[in-house]
Amino acid sequence: MNLRRTLLWLHRWAGVLAGLVILVIAVTGGSLVFEQTIQRWLRPDLYPQRATANADRIPISSVLVNHPRVQGIRLPRDETDSLALFSGPMAFYMDPRDGRLLGTRPRMGGWEQTMIKLHVNLLQGPTGGTIVVVATCITLGLALTGLWLWWPLRIFGFWKGANFRRFNLDLHSIAGLYSSIFLLILCITGLTLRYMHGEHPQPPQVRLPQPDQPLLSVDEAIRLAEAALPGARASSVEMPPPQRPVFRIQLAFPEDGSPAGRSVAFISRIDGKVLDLHSSREGSWSQLYQMAQLSIHMGSIGGTATRWIAFLTCVALVLQILSGYVLWWKRKSS
Repeated sequence: MNLRRTLLWLHRWAGVLAGLVILVIAVTGGSLVFEQTIQRWLRPDLYPQRATANADRIPISSVLVNHPRVQGIRLPRDETDSLALFSGPMAFYMDPRDGRLLGTRPRMGGWEQTMIKLHVNLLQGPTGGTIVVVATCITLGLALTGLWLWWPLRIFGFWKGANFRRFNLDLHSIAGLYSSIFLLILCITGLTLRYMHGEHPQPPQVRLPQPDQPLLSVDEAIRLAEAALPGARASSVEMPPPQRPVFRIQLAFPEDGSPAGRSVAFISRIDGKVLDLHSSREGSWSQLYQMAQLSIHMGSIGGTATRWIAFLTCVALVLQILSGYVLWWKRKSS
């Protein structure tokens, strides 16, 4: 009983003190799970009005004629997606069929960037990042102590005819019980993303092209990258600056879940050689985890089903925080 009383006291006050920060993390995390869906809902003008088959798409190199200073390209992820070009502070959304400009938006000032910064550091830089790490560790502790405290009660459902306080206790227990495993996964991957993110693949050093030397087109580079990783689809291209004639192409395998993918190919713009490959299907367990942890954390590792699991886990965490505050306040005022 002394141990249970001590754990209950720790569980209660850790939740009270860290609850508001955890609430921000849960709300922003839940919104980022369906970032693309929300973006399409907010700005439908940035996407084609009808499906575009691969055979109907215009070559990307012909689109770049009117956008010579593009630093990055996001390829259409399905037949209803647009071609996005990133140049300076702006993103240009093009119709993949004819290269027609659909619309523009700030590259870094959108709602999703605000949500990411809130989720990662509460818009407070390194200090906020440390607070988020501490709050994540507290969430881990709350999940584990919550299971310990739940065991003697074994609340699996709502008690019929319960008063308001009992309803909140049941809600708090049920939300914690059914989300606990997934919450532990989200917390652990969130921590490892900060401290075990691995090295960002860097392009190999190559000689500079000669003046007037013909260079590989971006369309050909994409074809070579997809040929180097059979079964993968190119998702984005980092355009090389003049002093580094190497395309960095990110690719997605079907099992990646995330449309952005986790594999990278470096293609020489001079002779079309595949200079380096980083496949999400190869490597040590540590390397494979480092490549997959963001997809696991965002719930995209298994597609729509795991996205819903991640979203509902965030919803359950919100319910636990709110019901926990109600239980604390009722106890404090009684």
